[in-house]
Amino acid sequence: MNKLGQIVRYLKETRAETKKVVWPDRRYVMVATVIILVLVTITGLYVTVVDFAFSRIFGLLLK
Repeated sequence: MNKLGQIVRYLKETRAETKKVVWPDRRYVMVATVIILVLVTITGLYVTVVDFAFSRIFGLLLK
């Protein structure tokens, strides 16, 4: 089989497989996105506070 035939077969198989996928509905995607954004924000704030605290502590210790 030549390269073009392999590519065409690959694309047909890929299309057939994507038709089998059960895609999440819009509400699920929105809820999951909000949860991820909230958790990323909380994690960022935590890292910021810990970094600030450690920099203050080490600043006082090194004075």
